[in-house]
Order: sequence, then structure tokens, then C-alpha cells
Amino acid sequence: MKPGEQKTVQARILAYAGEIGWTFVSREQAEQQRGFDPDAPFADRAKNRSLFFDDLLDTKVREFNPRYSEAEGALLGQFRHLHTDIY
Repeated sequence: MKPGEQKTVQARILAYAGEIGWTFVSREQAEQQRGFDPDAPFADRAKNRSLFFDDLLDTKVREFNPRYSEAEGALLGQFRHLHTDIY
């Protein structure tokens, strides 16, 4: 059987992430943490929602860099201004 992306890439990345202490988050949990609208049509559930686990991102930034002193949400605001395409 020909190896696919799941076996050659995704499974290995998940294994490596587990080895360094990251926790797997199911799709349902991720959608809930990112504020998806479960009642919206599938194509619209993520519309205008966060790309990140906002609370976790802020917590980890402050944990890794105790001197970070920006207001909560400041970094997320900067991230939201990044372009999502290559232009």
C-alpha cells in the first residue's frame, strides 16, 4: 500500500508533538475553543472566528516570556492583521 500524507506526515508530527508535551485536541474541542457556531451551516461555522485558542496563546506567551507586558489580546490583534494569502 502506498504511504499517504496521514502516515508520512501527520502521524509523525502528532507523535513528535506528544513527545514534547503537547496534547491532542479533537476537532470538536478545537471548534468549541475557537468559538465556531455549531448551528451555522458547515461552510459558515468558522466565519469570523479565531484561528487560535486565544486564552491558551496568551497564557503560553506570558509563560514563555514573563517580560511580555502587552495587554491581554494585543498579540492576537496583531495576528489578525496578518494576511492569509501570499500577496
